[in-house]
Amino acid sequence: DCIARKVDFILFAGDLFNTSLPSLDVLKIVTEKLKQLKDIGIPIYVIAGSHDFSPSGQTMIDVLEKAGLLINVCKGSVNENKELELRFTVDSKTGVKITGMLGRKGQLDQTYYDNLHRESLEREEGHKIFMFHTTVSELLPQDLSFIESLPISFFPKNFDYYAGGHIHHPMKVAYGRGVATYTGALFPGNFAEFEKFGKGGYYVVERNDSTGS
Repeated sequence: DCIARKVDFILFAGDLFNTSLPSLDVLKIVTEKLKQLKDIGIPIYVIAGSHDFSPSGQTMIDVLEKAGLLINVCKGSVNENKELELRFTVDSKTGVKITGMLGRKGQLDQTYYDNLHRESLEREEGHKIFMFHTTVSELLPQDLSFIESLPISFFPKNFDYYAGGHIHHPMKVAYGRGVATYTGALFPGNFAEFEKFGKGGYYVVERNDSTGS
């Protein structure tokens, strides 16, 4: 569908795989599709999800990025105050600035948000996207409201779009000048999800240059 619509780029907020070391059969399928996107000039920007993540810090996403098949936008460094400073990846075609935070199991990624230097991200001008793979309180449906989560206020402000993964329930809420979303799983992960939603989910987002939205 993305190819048919000739989108400018694709965002994938994890999980790309169900494990940090996927099987060769799965890897062949994914690599073939990523190569197809690369050949027609549609970049795909990703962050590692909680299943993609490896305690060693190395994942198959690193291998695919090294091969030029995707771009991991979770990049940054720790400053002298021991704060995490994320860097932006700029899409060459649209000028959109993209960054994001990887996910970890058991909400262990909350430590990253606790130490995130938000000011530099919020000051950055231009059209900005923040990608996340974590459980956000305001994006949880009522039947999942009991699970551990973090408030959306942990995210940096002044972004136009917040692209989320992790929770397999489509939701979206306004935040600051933009909107934060879960698309749901791209494909139902089990029979219960198939019975509940009937299909997977994704969003096609259009930018209105006349309004800047």
